[in-house]
Amino acid sequence: MKIVIADDDQNLLAMLVPHLEYQGHTVLLAVNGAEFLKKITEVKVDLIVSDINMPVFDGIELYKKTRAFPGYAAVPYILWSGIEIEKGALLATKDPKLRFLKKPFSLGALQTVMNDLVSMPLFGDDDHPGGIPGIKM
Repeated sequence: MKIVIADDDQNLLAMLVPHLEYQGHTVLLAVNGAEFLKKITEVKVDLIVSDINMPVFDGIELYKKTRAFPGYAAVPYILWSGIEIEKGALLATKDPKLRFLKKPFSLGALQTVMNDLVSMPLFGDDDHPGGIPGIKM
């Protein structure tokens, strides 16, 4: 699976990237929102992971921009944060293809969320978040 991770925490990435690559995933990294948007226009990814607190665009703004991109309205998405917990958790209730993880989290918790998200059908509809018409951001 191709995964893009937008986070500027080098310690977290040093733990996550080898783990995900060992599992056979291709991992693309972005240290800010602008770099992230460039990556997803160059390569179609299967899973998006983003910190909420980042330079250039915060993760929530980045999530909303991503959902407007052609082909990305229903791609599984994970937001995480150790600070913006309420915002992230609330947003995750509005999109069935979005999950929120509170930092710090274990690799097991991340794996559980990933498995849950990628096992969900895309509903064949890339024009609506979670593949469900009528969801508004």
